Amino acid sequence: MEAEFAFSVDDLPPPSGFDLGHMAVTGNLGSYSSRGRTPDQAMMIYVSVSLLLDGLRSLVEAGRGGRVFGAADSSFSLKFSLTKDGTITTRAPGGPVDRSGVRAVVTAVWAAAREFADVQLPLLPADDAGRQDLEMSLAAFAPLVTRPG
Repeated sequence: MEAEFAFSVDDLPPPSGFDLGHMAVTGNLGSYSSRGRTPDQAMMIYVSVSLLLDGLRSLVEAGRGGRVFGAADSSFSLKFSLTKDGTITTRAPGGPVDRSGVRAVVTAVWAAAREFADVQLPLLPADDAGRQDLEMSLAAFAPLVTRPG
């Protein structure tokens, strides 16, 4: 099984780029979600997806090392470790969730972020700060998806 990420908005209308929502990751070693936890781990989802894209992009561009993703306004976190052989391990606080190649993780995060953006961004005003941040993060991440290797 390849890694899968999912993002959702939980707040009621009217929509805002600071709406709360949830994130889930399922991989070849397990799964982890912000939903149903105590304390509540709902996050500012638009901002959090931007942070995830930016952090993962930084890690992939560095070629190795680690990055901790901390969701906005939540205690939800994931740790990504990239080894020089091109493997990314995604860890939740309870242990590893996925171990896959860079291409698989980049593709999984991109697919979920694009799906989320395609559905949710049109609901936000063009000048919404959360929308603008996510649009910029998607544009910066896109070259990783088409990069050879």
